[in-house]
Amino acid sequence: MLISQILAGLIVAAGAPEATALNKIDLPFRRTFTRSTGEVNGPALLRSLQQTLDKYHSKVTIPGASSNASLSRRLVTESLMDEVEEPDFDVEYYGPIEVGSGTTQQSFTVQFDTGSADLFIPGPQCTTDDGCDSSKKYDEGGKSQGRTTSVEYGTGYAEGNDYTDTVTIAGLTATNQGLISLTQVAGFDTSVADGLLGMGFTSLAASGFTTFFENLIMQDKVAVPEFSFYLGRAASGTSTQSTLCLGCRDPSRYKGSFTQVPVTQEFYWQVALDSVNVDGMSAGGYTSGQAIVDTGTTLVLAPTAAAAAIFMLVPESFPISLDGSSDQTFYAYPCSMPASFIPTLQFSGRAFSINPADFNFGTLTSDFARLLGDEALAVRLDTKGQGAYAADSSYVAVQMCVAAIVGTDVSPQGDLFVVGDPFLKNWYTTFSYAGAGGQPSVSFAQAV
Repeated sequence: MLISQILAGLIVAAGAPEATALNKIDLPFRRTFTRSTGEVNGPALLRSLQQTLDKYHSKVTIPGASSNASLSRRLVTESLMDEVEEPDFDVEYYGPIEVGSGTTQQSFTVQFDTGSADLFIPGPQCTTDDGCDSSKKYDEGGKSQGRTTSVEYGTGYAEGNDYTDTVTIAGLTATNQGLISLTQVAGFDTSVADGLLGMGFTSLAASGFTTFFENLIMQDKVAVPEFSFYLGRAASGTSTQSTLCLGCRDPSRYKGSFTQVPVTQEFYWQVALDSVNVDGMSAGGYTSGQAIVDTGTTLVLAPTAAAAAIFMLVPESFPISLDGSSDQTFYAYPCSMPASFIPTLQFSGRAFSINPADFNFGTLTSDFARLLGDEALAVRLDTKGQGAYAADSSYVAVQMCVAAIVGTDVSPQGDLFVVGDPFLKNWYTTFSYAGAGGQPSVSFAQAV
């Protein structure tokens, strides 16, 4: 049964709440894919791509990016952390939660992820060797369910004991909230957040537990059955202003009207994508399909055929495929390219742009080319310096940058996009359980 049917007697379709008090929490800043030199941070970018592919159950293994039998999880994590530089931010949005009640209440930080639906935090048995880098451990003071949950995420996994406990976020408390007390985990970067709180639909939860926000709705804890994200941008000086609003919209974080896009499948927050346009031209039928709106993804993933069609319209851009395969393809484009050539995504008949600062993951380097397995391009970059060679070997005498849109197929049907932070930093986003005539929807308004 669909969650909208389950909640039909409990919720009423409504717009933004009128209440002056907003149940919201701040989401601290995080690291970015661009180094302080302006160059692309290749290892961090590949690890993020691997984590996204893992979450969508892809079996692709990116060399040097994932934890697998041939690579020590600890060594991989340490080497990638060494590659990340401060004070560059914008790669993960996380915030505080409270677990338990009274004198036994514990504080954790979690990543808020609309692309998953389970809540997991480190358990007392989960050590650094088991994948739990955080020193904070759940005391397992809740009620044991006498079972375990094991979640396979492509090349990653999470495993732990199932509990119910009281969970509080932004002053809103859900009782009998299901959670996983981790015993081991791999394929997740837990260097900043202690765990993860999924905000997809309950039907997506591997544990079978009702999600935190759906529990808030059923326990009548929110005025409006929706939650909203504002994702800040370091380049605009708003990285410390990122917020999650539970049961509300924060009018100080958006302007203008919302465009409502009905959810097409109550699993992920999945909606119909009309098209992708470049400089006012449609990239064609390949770009019409379905899109998952995912706050836990640091990229925009497009099907390989769609990505190729998009960048055919971007002047002087060219593909760089991982290890020569077309399964995962990055794209380089002129850093000085006019903003009109940055692709726009069209939902419900409206075009939504991406800021050049979010589309640019940093300048192309020979190190990045080598990381992708393109030695010939790396040598040419070493020889020519600021310029780059296109696929036809013609020299492009301009500095090239790495685009935020990556070509990869994450679904059998081949038309599934994953729309992550590079897009969402531009648009205040509300996820509603009753926005479209009483049915779930995702709505976008211009972020401030």
